[in-house]
Amino acid sequence: MPQSPLPLIPFGARAFKIVMSKRTVQRAFGRTIQEGGNFRMHWRYRGDPSMWAFLLHRLTGVGIFVFLLVHIADTSLIGWSPQAYDHLVWLYHHPVFRAGEILLLGAVLFHALNGLRVVLLDFAPSLTVHNRQLLVGVVATFFVLFVPAAAIMVSHMMSGEVAMSWNWESWREWRAWLPALASAFAVAVISVPSLQLPRPAPQSRPVSGLEYLGWAFMRVSGVLLLFLVLGHFAIMHLMDGGVNRVNAAFVAQRWANFGWRVYDFLMLALAMGHGVWGMRTVLLDFVHRPTRRFWALVCLYVLSGVVLVLGALVLFTFRPR
Repeated sequence: MPQSPLPLIPFGARAFKIVMSKRTVQRAFGRTIQEGGNFRMHWRYRGDPSMWAFLLHRLTGVGIFVFLLVHIADTSLIGWSPQAYDHLVWLYHHPVFRAGEILLLGAVLFHALNGLRVVLLDFAPSLTVHNRQLLVGVVATFFVLFVPAAAIMVSHMMSGEVAMSWNWESWREWRAWLPALASAFAVAVISVPSLQLPRPAPQSRPVSGLEYLGWAFMRVSGVLLLFLVLGHFAIMHLMDGGVNRVNAAFVAQRWANFGWRVYDFLMLALAMGHGVWGMRTVLLDFVHRPTRRFWALVCLYVLSGVVLVLGALVLFTFRPR
């Protein structure tokens, strides 16, 4: 005879009490919570808009970088087999991809606008006193741009003639879930420890060496990518049916114009450089043991270098068949 689950209730209540005890909370959130009871102050400290902007900027950056690696790899298929590329593009019409496409738009928009705020504060420190107003401006501009663009993408998604049908079989297409799960995993890995980090203090501008070059590159590339990436997104995802019209023939027609190849190469090089330096910063924040840090950076540089070379090779050697 099966045992009644009622005896588990006191045990569950006791476990919940242990989990929510003051000692457990202190261990989970570090020494910033003192014996005097500063839990409310701790979350008020964490809940500052600048802290949330920092966290969202980092999370969107990680998600965009993972997508970028996948996107370069799948686009490179066109150099070996246009048929394989067309089959992969067919997966782009999957409901998961189409929803992820809208989330990608939100991530790119917020990362770009908040990055512009950071650049503005770097070169005009006197505006720091107006940081809250700048954050409000970022959020307002985000919604002004995101809402109509998302509406256009939803209309493409619902009316596309070649769109995959929204039935149970289409949801079981496991290959369509891989990029979404990879991005979600990367964001989760970064978000959990990020909540434990101290609130980032404003850093002084590097004056020389590699750190200064990286600092300058991130600002310059960020401003250039604001136009390159958003322009690319508008062309590929908003105009003339969005991704519904994208196939090997479309890419071949686009790359028949050498100017588009130069445009795409600039976007590729700047985005990869920007993403690698940003991921380097994340790894330096989270990986502290010298050996682990060394190998983590080696993996980042090797993987990014291979993907960059692959993308550039296909971009400049592709010939329509």
